[in-house]
Amino acid sequence: MQNNTFSGDSLRQKIIVLEQIGSTNDYLKSQLSNFKPLPEWTAIMARHQTHGRGQRGNVWTVPPNKNITVSTLLYPKFLSLQDHFLLNMLISLGIIDWLKSLQIDAEIKWPNDILLNGKKIAGILIENSITSKAINHAIIGIGINVNQQEFPQEIKATASSLLKETGYEIHDLVKACEELLQSIQNKYDAFKSEKITEEELLNLYNKLLFQRDIPAIYTSNDIQFEGIIRKVDRNGLIYIESASELKSYQFKEVVFHLQKIDYTRKKNN
Repeated sequence: MQNNTFSGDSLRQKIIVLEQIGSTNDYLKSQLSNFKPLPEWTAIMARHQTHGRGQRGNVWTVPPNKNITVSTLLYPKFLSLQDHFLLNMLISLGIIDWLKSLQIDAEIKWPNDILLNGKKIAGILIENSITSKAINHAIIGIGINVNQQEFPQEIKATASSLLKETGYEIHDLVKACEELLQSIQNKYDAFKSEKITEEELLNLYNKLLFQRDIPAIYTSNDIQFEGIIRKVDRNGLIYIESASELKSYQFKEVVFHLQKIDYTRKKNN
């Protein structure tokens, strides 16, 4: 079953709401193939997504009518291929802005997650179609744990929801999705129109970076080490200082361990 829910005046396109679908990203890709061209900001929302995907092929677990699962279409041709991670930053900051409108302060866990109280509440999956010089179009998949209270055992320690962390329940998920997309659109348009400079964008992103300037444990090349995140650059490289050496890592080259090092305890031992 499908019903079209129209957004407010400022959001440019309607949200197509589906009762159940495997993946909103896959559905939007199929629509793009069959009905080219689709307007920018065309959005597909699922009340129940059964086969959502995250990075590294991870499955995004979504019970029906509890969370926001949405994909939207962008044509970021003003960005070069080298600038692709700036799009990730804009989406992340748009989500953060929406959460702030709910009086919720969250953090960005590089490269694709949003955390609240150290637990994952949202994930981003961006699938780009590229030409030789630019991004032709991008499908932005977003999953936000809103009212979910039970999680599979394997992620129970690291995943949560807005309801679990704040006690804040959102009753109208479609309206919330409209407001979320509006926040993302505002951030995207501000950068596209140069109201936000690249330097300002990087500063905003890095200020919200999870574990920035905090000692923590990471793994790279099967070697565990203690390090301190210092920044993420415009190309999406993360810089971690360890043993007085600052090294950069690409996505998949370093793994987070969600525990902080208690240096006071270490000194006392």
